[in-house]
Amino acid sequence: MKNKQVVTTIIMMMAFCGAHLFAAQTKPNIIFIMADDLGYGQLGCYGQEMIKTPRLDQMAAEGLRLTDYYAGTAVCAPSRCSLMTGRDVGHAYIRGNAGDPGKKGQRPLPAETITVAEKMKEAGYATAIIGKWGLGHASNEGDPLKQGFDFFFGYANQARAHEYYPGWVFKNDQQFQLGAKDTAEGYSHYAMTTEARGFIAENKSNPFFLYLAYTIPHAKLQIPASDEMLEQYADKDWPQNQKIHAAMISRLDADVGGLMDLLKELGIAENTLVAFTSDNGPHAEGGAKPKFFNDSGPLKGIKRHMTEGGVRVPFLAWWPGVVNPGQTSNHIAAHWDLMPTACELAGVASPETDGISYVPLLQGKSLARHKSVYFELHDPTRRGIRVGDWTAVQMATTAIDPDVDGKVELYNLKDDLEQQNDLARKYPEKLSEMKQLLKQAHQPNDYFYFGKPKPPKKKKK
Repeated sequence: MKNKQVVTTIIMMMAFCGAHLFAAQTKPNIIFIMADDLGYGQLGCYGQEMIKTPRLDQMAAEGLRLTDYYAGTAVCAPSRCSLMTGRDVGHAYIRGNAGDPGKKGQRPLPAETITVAEKMKEAGYATAIIGKWGLGHASNEGDPLKQGFDFFFGYANQARAHEYYPGWVFKNDQQFQLGAKDTAEGYSHYAMTTEARGFIAENKSNPFFLYLAYTIPHAKLQIPASDEMLEQYADKDWPQNQKIHAAMISRLDADVGGLMDLLKELGIAENTLVAFTSDNGPHAEGGAKPKFFNDSGPLKGIKRHMTEGGVRVPFLAWWPGVVNPGQTSNHIAAHWDLMPTACELAGVASPETDGISYVPLLQGKSLARHKSVYFELHDPTRRGIRVGDWTAVQMATTAIDPDVDGKVELYNLKDDLEQQNDLARKYPEKLSEMKQLLKQAHQPNDYFYFGKPKPPKKKKK
């Protein structure tokens, strides 16, 4: 009898271990690729007619394309904070690009922050950030290696990421030397792609989470003269800066396609979700001209604007065998949805977030919808909110106080996607409702605040 019980116990333990091994093997890999300052209208699958993006267009044809996806906000650091923490910028710690006073880089994520990477590690994933971090430095608690990532390659300080020939980037906590300016060996984007391919190949047999934060097409317009992507625009009657801008986006496109090819070669494509998006709207820096390629497509505004062109960005999802090909959805999703989505896929409990998992959407099922999506920015203070088809936008040249004083514009996107007709006077009750929602969406923050700071109290003598 005892022997029978022992055998039964062993069988049950083997079944338990086998089930867990199976679960570990079938947890999907997650590759989240984020371009830097790529506009809503800069991909062929979103209407671009001048810049060639065949691989991302193929990704859309083979997967899911969202028409109403939002970045965290309209500039780099707070948008990335939203992505990593699952919080909209009314609740997130970082709400602007302000630096860490007297120290290196941007204000860092606090040590107690729970990031997507930490949750993936909890689920047994290998984790990597390759590209631009912008949420801390090796010298403080925001170091990506202290925020859940096993591997880091790229820029810690986002100001250095304006340059594609930086001389060196971080590889974990050490400086990794690149080649000279204007050489292929010195071009940081090439090195990022090489590292991303290496990380994928190295972890093909276990679940991994790769946050690939490419810097293209942000800031300086730079690409090696030898890059084949320049050749396809050589005979265009365009200014040289626009040829380079187009070639950079085409290079990004080709390398994303190359990663998908690699997944197929390694036999792990059907167990890997690849998502592609941008951190905010298109820029007008380094010689870029947003109107030349119609970078925002049908949307109003660019980077730093609270109108749709500043915050609405492309989003593509590709997962052979799971995401049905050729889907287009107007489901409203945002950067802060990554946290609950990744946690659901990895089989771990999500922390409290402002996000909604879009796993059902990937599977072709119905899902919950956001009651609102909210944005704010603190250089200078601006904010906006979308509720259904309605948006309220507050663009300010001076600080805004917590009572939402100052001009607020009101638009109905169903009838006016380009936000040309301010309906604030026509619908005062709707305006009042949206103002109240703007107020409710913001939680106080010691470093990014509305209104002028109160002067320090004078000490009594």
